Amino acid sequence: MERLKALIGRKENRVDFVSYLITILLTNKELYSDEVLFRDAVEEIYRTLRTEVLEKNRKDLIDAYETAVLLRATVSGSLDSPDKLLLEIKKNLTRWG
Repeated sequence: MERLKALIGRKENRVDFVSYLITILLTNKELYSDEVLFRDAVEEIYRTLRTEVLEKNRKDLIDAYETAVLLRATVSGSLDSPDKLLLEIKKNLTRWG
């Protein structure tokens, strides 16, 4: 994850970081195609949203978190096409922002 944070070069709140990370993943196919880095990014998205929903009681992020759970499950298997799930998380993040 440190490699991703260095690539992004931003220090924002955790939800903004997840939103920006998703943007980077969707627009940078080189990063997207690095399977280890991609799986690490998905894990960071999942953990961040889980913390926000479960520990910080951010009910407005429940839909994004649920989609992150699906995305995590998808990339745990084959990497068919998680673009749709990434876009869904992003949509749910900005809907409440």
